[in-house]
Amino acid sequence: MIIDARCRLTTREAGAYFAKVMKERGLYHLIPAFEDGTIEGFFKEIGDAGITTAVSASGNSPGARAGRRQMPDRTASNDYMADMQAKHPGKLISVAGIDAGSVFHNALEEIDRCHGMGLRAVFIEPGRSPACYPDDRRIYPIYEKCVERNMTVIIQTSGNWAGTLVDCANPKYIDQVAVDFPKLRIVAAHGCYPFIREAITVASRHENVYMEPDVYMLHLGAEDWVKAVNQNSFGFEDKYLFGSAYPLYPIKPFVEAFFKLPWKQEVLPKILYKNALRAFNLENDPTFKAMYKL
Repeated sequence: MIIDARCRLTTREAGAYFAKVMKERGLYHLIPAFEDGTIEGFFKEIGDAGITTAVSASGNSPGARAGRRQMPDRTASNDYMADMQAKHPGKLISVAGIDAGSVFHNALEEIDRCHGMGLRAVFIEPGRSPACYPDDRRIYPIYEKCVERNMTVIIQTSGNWAGTLVDCANPKYIDQVAVDFPKLRIVAAHGCYPFIREAITVASRHENVYMEPDVYMLHLGAEDWVKAVNQNSFGFEDKYLFGSAYPLYPIKPFVEAFFKLPWKQEVLPKILYKNALRAFNLENDPTFKAMYKL
């Protein structure tokens, strides 16, 4: 049983951003579900890799430059995401893509609208729009709204993708947000790479912060994540979320590589699904309680 906390839809309606990125990299052919373009093709591909629930933060953010990378617009329809979640209960956790800079929509109104459609989490990329750090006070009304609506916030935190500067990924900003919003559940997408030890420390300090390193488990520093989980450094085994970054990386090879890491067997239920159920406030949801035998 695996909840993939970063497993985005490959359908024609929601996967255009990821398909474009993979075409530019010359890796489009590695994701068969792109060509299929259907929700059935998506679930088959991830299911063959052992994923039982996908968390799709497909996103809504204007394009931006991050170093030498020009990131295209992300424009997945939140209406479509909500519809797919409703049609596939338990198999899909759709995340509301919110433009924190309110270019594509009014961020606060869109959060309210998405909450009304049944979405339980919000994804923002403040380093793109409005091009600021996660603790910028311009973003605070979004956090306040998420607390009001009891929605988890996923924040883009990767030195490669989070924004103009590598420092956009620094977990010191997540640390500040966690202090200012202790009731806000925060998931750091990409695990604040490359600030791995700082990220482990920040998550361990706060009840409401979770780290989701996804594909960066195959990069430098994997041993730090594994050691922190296995030794339960200050409770970190409760703060780590499994994620793959699919479809920006083939799902089956990632899962196989993940299980080759020297995890203690007793921590796997937590990092594969129990922590995610808590991070997305699903522990008491009847569908997930039945699926994951809680």
